[in-house]
Amino acid sequence: MTDIAAGQGKSGGGGRSGPAGKAGTRKTAAGGVAVAERETAKQAGGFYGGAMYLVQVSDWPADKLTPEQPVQSSGAARLLVAAADPQDSTIPVVLPDAALFATTTFSLMNSGNRTLRAPKRSWKARFDGPGDALGGQATFNLKAMYNDPSQMREALAWRYLAAAGIPAARHTYAKLTINGGYRGLFSLIEQVDKRFLKDHYGKNHKGNLYKAYCGDIGCATLEHRVGANGDDSGRQYFSGKPDDRAYRLKTNEDESAANTYDDLAALTRAIDGIGLPGGDARFGTDAFRTSLESVLNVKAFLRWAATNVLLGSWDNYFATPANYYLYNSGRSGAPDGFMNTPYFTFIPWDYDNSFGIDFFGTPWQYTDLLDPAGNTAAYWRANNSRTRRSHIPLVQNLLRNHDLCQYYLDYVEHMVSTSFTPDAIATETGLDDTGGLWARVSKAAFAESATPFGAASTGRQFTNDEVYRCGCKHEELSKGGARIEGVVHYVHMRRDRAGEQLQKLRAEYPSGASGATFPAAFEALP
Repeated sequence: MTDIAAGQGKSGGGGRSGPAGKAGTRKTAAGGVAVAERETAKQAGGFYGGAMYLVQVSDWPADKLTPEQPVQSSGAARLLVAAADPQDSTIPVVLPDAALFATTTFSLMNSGNRTLRAPKRSWKARFDGPGDALGGQATFNLKAMYNDPSQMREALAWRYLAAAGIPAARHTYAKLTINGGYRGLFSLIEQVDKRFLKDHYGKNHKGNLYKAYCGDIGCATLEHRVGANGDDSGRQYFSGKPDDRAYRLKTNEDESAANTYDDLAALTRAIDGIGLPGGDARFGTDAFRTSLESVLNVKAFLRWAATNVLLGSWDNYFATPANYYLYNSGRSGAPDGFMNTPYFTFIPWDYDNSFGIDFFGTPWQYTDLLDPAGNTAAYWRANNSRTRRSHIPLVQNLLRNHDLCQYYLDYVEHMVSTSFTPDAIATETGLDDTGGLWARVSKAAFAESATPFGAASTGRQFTNDEVYRCGCKHEELSKGGARIEGVVHYVHMRRDRAGEQLQKLRAEYPSGASGATFPAAFEALP
């Protein structure tokens, strides 16, 4: 165990950069924030530009501190957002005229699966007032990072996903206080909603947005479904109430012409190669590739799949499969025709369980590049299922096509030869307290506990010592049934195994044979 006291010379207390005790509070000086600064904060690009924020909720009802459904603010409650200094270990009380954003019309709820009833809960805030928007959005997510002692995994994952040239949520950090009590450091993650769609799809922002769960028909595998009477229309993709569906429509819910799920059915037919000759050999044909490319941005999905298999993020369209979005934008020039000519994009979500966090005895760093589902047996045993492995046909069928597999492997090689290296990760995170993400998160994280080894007052399951060893020193940790690799060590192992497999595969899939150049930009709609 690292002697955390050895690094206390400058600051003392909870860690090398940590405070000696609980965070102090102070009031900011009155005097308004410049109009330009306020306007920058309201734009998504400026808001998610690397800053840290303080989200302060005051006069919130004391009996509504664990809301599992949205609770609307009363007239007295106020939510405001102010810029925060990552190097300031105090948690200021911000006056309204010193805030970047303030509203009295908002709702709060706890969110997430694992964190919904966790001691440190994640939060979702929605702003309901006319013209209210923070970072260009009316909703944002405060993720508790409950499984991640490093406090950096989501930040790293979203950087890699953005670099893949796919629509990916933006990320920054925030400290949260409610009624004067410090709730801790959170990942502040952009919501995938109508504003997000408008930013990425322009005129084609009014299509169908689905979010994937485990629900009425099981988990959202994208498996082709056929009813007893041979019906494979959209009716096969839901059976229960809208809030228990595996595929939940987040837009156009009340539009009878758009809420039939027939567009989703068209996608799964293409994924399964329905109507193509050749039996299982159909997946290797140009006809399969062309058919699927007509309804899905296949290259963007393959870049996501390559990124995800390297990150070892399993709680999505990998092991679960759930926790992702599908957006049917339709085609360029026909934004209102998305049901007649569907065109989907896969949008990732939920990246706290990545970079070597495991609850199932699975070494995710050794996942086979061409058979990700083969590494999910322990996951399903742990979830008391007879299923032997995940069924993820959108990955499995695409990788049976030589040209598509070639593109996927070329992107894996691009990553392991450029950004996905131990040195690159060490620079991003700030290995050994030299800056990077660690310098941004350490003070706010250490403020969650009064001592290096004591319980966090916020409910975080990790002590300051564990945060320091995993976040700054990148040591592995066993905690609450989880094995958590150090991030740098995970990348080292994952990169080595991917490199070994690539070397063997290059006889069949020569390096660069796809002809693609990277980094790639998000493709224009066809």
